[in-house]
Amino acid sequence: MQMCMTTKRTLLAAAISTTMLSGCYWKDPKLAAAYVSSEIEREDVVEHLVELEARASKTTDGNSTTRAAGTDGYQYSVDYIIDVMKEYGYKVTTQAFDFRAWEELAGTALNVNGVDLISTREAGEGVEPDYAVMSYSGDSNGPLNGEVVFITPDFNFSSPNYDDTDGCEATDFDGKAVTGKVAVIQRGGCAFNDKVVNAQNAGAKAVIVFNQGNDPGRTDVVNGTLGSDTAAVIPAFGARYALGKSWFDLSETQSVPVALNVDVKDEMVVTQNVIAETKRGNPNQVVMLGAHLDSVPEGPGINDNGSGTAGLLEYAITLAETRAPVKNKVRFAWWAAEEAGLVGSEYYTKELFAPIYDQAQQEIMDELGIEDPSQLTEEQIELVDARYSKLNKVKLYLNFDMIGSPNYIFGVMDGDLSDTKDSPDNAYTGDFKPPYGTSDIEATFNEFFTAKSSATVPQALSKRSDYAGFADWGIAFGGLFTGAEKVKTAEEVEQFGGEIDVAYDKCYHQACDDFNNVSQEALYVNTQALAYVTTYYAFSKPLFPPKEAPAAKPMTRMHSVEQPTQKLRIGEKLKAADSHSDHGHFHGDFDQDRQ
Repeated sequence: MQMCMTTKRTLLAAAISTTMLSGCYWKDPKLAAAYVSSEIEREDVVEHLVELEARASKTTDGNSTTRAAGTDGYQYSVDYIIDVMKEYGYKVTTQAFDFRAWEELAGTALNVNGVDLISTREAGEGVEPDYAVMSYSGDSNGPLNGEVVFITPDFNFSSPNYDDTDGCEATDFDGKAVTGKVAVIQRGGCAFNDKVVNAQNAGAKAVIVFNQGNDPGRTDVVNGTLGSDTAAVIPAFGARYALGKSWFDLSETQSVPVALNVDVKDEMVVTQNVIAETKRGNPNQVVMLGAHLDSVPEGPGINDNGSGTAGLLEYAITLAETRAPVKNKVRFAWWAAEEAGLVGSEYYTKELFAPIYDQAQQEIMDELGIEDPSQLTEEQIELVDARYSKLNKVKLYLNFDMIGSPNYIFGVMDGDLSDTKDSPDNAYTGDFKPPYGTSDIEATFNEFFTAKSSATVPQALSKRSDYAGFADWGIAFGGLFTGAEKVKTAEEVEQFGGEIDVAYDKCYHQACDDFNNVSQEALYVNTQALAYVTTYYAFSKPLFPPKEAPAAKPMTRMHSVEQPTQKLRIGEKLKAADSHSDHGHFHGDFDQDRQ
């Protein structure tokens, strides 16, 4: 009988070591992780992208194809996932829910001060677009004319008193002649929906949100969403920073006319998440990973997020083919309607976690003889949190949204906020600390890339993708991201190659996000990375190292306890999806904007 021996070699060396070849790698989480990761085949990951693009259906205007939630293309994608996962022995379920499907139809036009602007749908190769219609924008009901009115923009970015909350409060519109005009509002400080609804309530008949301009990544077209639960019924557009600033300067001396038209299709449909899990593993220790399966209506979404979908699918196949005897149950999720504001993942987390929290709260109240949740003290709320964590079987969630961007970086979520706490993209302000284990997940991802001698870029926790719902419910989380609409810096070109001052994904949320819009190298490496990290936790007992310091303030203490379902309501307010439809991301795919 050959003995398994401990080794301190790098994971890549371990992957081909004699110890691993003997089969003893299943005894050590790192060796198991390295072995499964090394079994990922590049060609097989890429083949899933071919399959997904083939399943995209024609858009309403016939100019492209799509896999947006509610379309045939999405349903064909669902069928593909189900067929593959069942073939490889996974237990597969679907979770259906009502979904407000929105689509921009042909005929959109925007003219400001006599200039016809170019939309993201019209822009061809090498043409810089000027604007995009925000998803869940209202219909103009025919051509609409007006003039612009600015609210409270601030262009003095270097000032210590710089205010990035233009239009975020109803009082911002006080004293402004908004009625019957087109409100032009600077991005920043709150969700796009807040700005548009505030303008609507003030009497505006349309809104243009122009990019913030305070950072090189905040100059291009704002490609955002109002979210499927928006109360906005007026047209809403996103525009380039330079246009907004030029209109503002012009408005100082003259009126600026606007002519616009937008036709939309807006209806309720049924869509579904796909959930699959291993038959083996401890059901009380669930390691979960996910990617959103839908695209935006404009295109097939092969990077956003066919790449994440493909990575998960090929990992699931590899895990099955290696017959990995996982210690913890592994659960896969392909989310619907992420591009509409994380709808599928938020539905899942509410349905799963709210009853668990209610149970934990009731158990503690019964034990303490308390009848009203409002009577719970801070210390007692901590008891509820601890009981909730004990009852909750999902111990961590890993998110993969846009992992094959053509002008890629290797982005890893900053699990301890040590690098991105002050980033404008950080959705978690104040004294927030991510759930325990989140920083360990970041370190494990970085371990993989270090062994590959590859740099990584810490990613702010923007809540632009499907991890947001898990974070709001106190689940440790992490993930990868190769970049969306922001441009690549000189330093990043030195680290990863590619083109300077070009978007990580220049086809982000456009019809051209097809098979040719993916870096196969980035997709392959990131699939290896997700395989390494997921397998490591699938074999780890305990999942995370013991705490060496007093417990961080639990996330759930951020929530009121006045009603049993309070956590999700507050979580929705905290959601900071900077338009992933600026991914979605909350994408990454991600998405409503916090800024």
